[in-house]
Amino acid sequence: MIYQFPELYDEQYQTYREDLHFYSQLASDYGSPVLELGAGTGRVSLHLAKAGFEVRGLELSAEMLAEGKKRITKAKLDDLVKLEPGDMRDFDLGQSYPLVIAPFNALMHLYTLKDQDIAFACIRKHLKPDGLFAFDLYNPNFASLEQLTRLDEWDTVGGQNSELFLYQSHDQDKQILTSKYYLDSTDEAGFLKRKMAVLTQRYYTRFELERALTQAGFKHIRFFGEFDRSPYSTEAGHLIGLAKV
Repeated sequence: MIYQFPELYDEQYQTYREDLHFYSQLASDYGSPVLELGAGTGRVSLHLAKAGFEVRGLELSAEMLAEGKKRITKAKLDDLVKLEPGDMRDFDLGQSYPLVIAPFNALMHLYTLKDQDIAFACIRKHLKPDGLFAFDLYNPNFASLEQLTRLDEWDTVGGQNSELFLYQSHDQDKQILTSKYYLDSTDEAGFLKRKMAVLTQRYYTRFELERALTQAGFKHIRFFGEFDRSPYSTEAGHLIGLAKV
């Protein structure tokens, strides 16, 4: 399940910029239009459009998509960004792209091997012969699982008199992480109100991902651990991939 509250997502990650230069540089190298899978509320698409690149974004969540369209229109970038409903597991746009991206853990919503294989086949089909597929995932921190944690770094989420808590559980057999966010706020009468959002993600091992990409027809695959293209390790913050046919 994806975030039920896109405003919570935006509040949490409104200052996240770590990946933007990475994808902007790829757009500069490969050109546009760029196809973004799992466009969310348009954070990356908006940044690329501000740099002058054309972007077509697919998003499965109607709530996230609606918020993204508002942001694009507010920025007056509708001529460069087209956000539309779409499922990365099954899409046929009738067009190929020099660059296809799946930023910010988008591939973690492919929960089964079948989902992965179908999605990677669709991506390969939509790449130009010399095009690039780029993505980033996070390496999970299992030490912080199964405990309720107050997210101090997001004190502004929900406004004043509010607190955000996270509880993560782990299905090791299916490689599934379930994150439950609890946004607690107190009204003027002193009553506690709670909103809850659930995020389910499937994490990957490096060799599992390489196998899936290879099976889909990608031959030139590189992995990095950070956006500065430093080497990947299981201790790195990310699993970042570049794949070409």
